[in-house]
Amino acid sequence: MKKDKKLIIIVIIVLCAISACTFWWYLSSRSENKEAVLTVVSGGSEKEVDVDGLSLTHFSGTVVNGKGEKKDIEAEGIKLSDVIDAADYSEVTVTADDSYSASVKKEELENAWLEVNKGEVTLYVFGDENSKRNVRNVVRIEAK
Repeated sequence: MKKDKKLIIIVIIVLCAISACTFWWYLSSRSENKEAVLTVVSGGSEKEVDVDGLSLTHFSGTVVNGKGEKKDIEAEGIKLSDVIDAADYSEVTVTADDSYSASVKKEELENAWLEVNKGEVTLYVFGDENSKRNVRNVVRIEAK
């Protein structure tokens, strides 16, 4: 009986050690994102854009979630197309700090807005039947 308890304690300690090592490895492998900075890749070059220095405009629209529920958005921000320098691209991929990403085709850019609120950036694509392309905590924008 005592042997079983010791074995269980050893297994728990080993599992905790493995979990701690995995957690440390995961956190050290993630790239650090500077606050209030977007990385914009377009026209073959990569630049950092200070979010606090952007010239913001008032915008509004309606987004629809997967259940069909509508939500009106009124915010300050900038059109997605206004942060891209390249002229030759077919779509833009917007990526969040947790690696979630969404693509917006060039023809849809009129409906794509970046809300800027206290240094955080959120992508809204108005006109979608499902708001899966709305991305919170945007850190990277890439024109392809």
